[in-house]
Amino acid sequence: MEEQNSPASNGKWKKLFKRTYSISVHLLALFALGLIAVAVAVKFRWTNQSGLVDVNNRYFNGLSDKYGKEQQFKGRAVEQKKSELLQKLGVLARYKPVDASKIYEAYKTSGDESIALRMFDAVSLLLKDNKAFQAEVKGLTQRKRMDDKSVFEWSNYEVWKSFCQAILKDKKAIDSAALVTGVEARMIVMCLVGEQVRMFNSGRERFKQYVYPLTGVMLPNNRGYGVTSILEHTALQIERNLVDKSSKFYPGEYFYKTLNVKDSFPETIVDTIKAHRHKTIQRLINRKDHFYSYLYTAFLLRQYQSHWTKEGFDLSYRPEILGTLFNIGFHKSIPKDDPEVGGSSFTVGNKTYTFGGLCYEFYYSGELMEAFPITSEPFTPVRELEKRNKGYLKQVEDKLKVKDSLVVN
Repeated sequence: MEEQNSPASNGKWKKLFKRTYSISVHLLALFALGLIAVAVAVKFRWTNQSGLVDVNNRYFNGLSDKYGKEQQFKGRAVEQKKSELLQKLGVLARYKPVDASKIYEAYKTSGDESIALRMFDAVSLLLKDNKAFQAEVKGLTQRKRMDDKSVFEWSNYEVWKSFCQAILKDKKAIDSAALVTGVEARMIVMCLVGEQVRMFNSGRERFKQYVYPLTGVMLPNNRGYGVTSILEHTALQIERNLVDKSSKFYPGEYFYKTLNVKDSFPETIVDTIKAHRHKTIQRLINRKDHFYSYLYTAFLLRQYQSHWTKEGFDLSYRPEILGTLFNIGFHKSIPKDDPEVGGSSFTVGNKTYTFGGLCYEFYYSGELMEAFPITSEPFTPVRELEKRNKGYLKQVEDKLKVKDSLVVN
């Protein structure tokens, strides 16, 4: 015990303590200096790493100017943006089809042309060294003055847009006629277009007479009755063909059952024209509902199809022939391998059309495609119609029974 508390031992511990204390103080001082140095470095941005300006910086700024003002971009015509997008994708597809396909799929999903155009610009950036690609894209802007015009010249007229709105108002009646007869709705509309487009070059008053009625009052004209201008003798023969099994145009028993033969609308037209008193004509000139105009049009197309299929020829994918037959009449329906497309001719603008040729153009033009699409089955088989429309057939049958009971009473 005495050795542990000796002066020599105490001296050793004092030296160790002093040494440890001195080291600690120096370490703390160094740490404080370090903190001060970091603070000074941060203050004067000595710690910032040197940055690199992206080589495409100007390009990105250009895109910001192009798309940044979203309100300006939205102000551009939708059709113009769509036209621009499709043309650019057409160019890109020749160089990078995978990327063109991805952009198109994105467009279908979003429905927003501006998004797809931005995606195109991103791809274009990576192809900036591809001189051929860049030259083609640049060439699109140089041809821009023609971009908004369709190759189908009749669809470029301002009156066509008004006419489309009129047709859409009749969509329910057209679809109903298509459902009952199994004739594709686009085929029915095709005949309507053929009858009406010829009026586009006849002046404002003529347009009012023939097209405006679709939005309101229906007026008969001297070429036929109803919105598809069916002639009186044609309408009567359509009805005869529904019941005459010996007729080469007889389409089958089902179709006569779909027609309420006792429907008439004596309140529609009251005048001195004798033909207007006939219930068939009354159906066609009904001002309140154009269903029968479209139904008789569909009947007529179905009867031509029946006639030709009996002779071994299918008109399902020949809208130009069906349009021609609709225009020229039953007596010129001659099934053969090489039928001629034509019918009445007329001039719209500076171009002359035939009825059948115009029907063909409309059918494949893409106009009104969303409302009246091209289907894979232009003529629904009769057996399927009989199953599908049992309820409708029952309604017609019940209406006829009511009419009969009223007559008896």
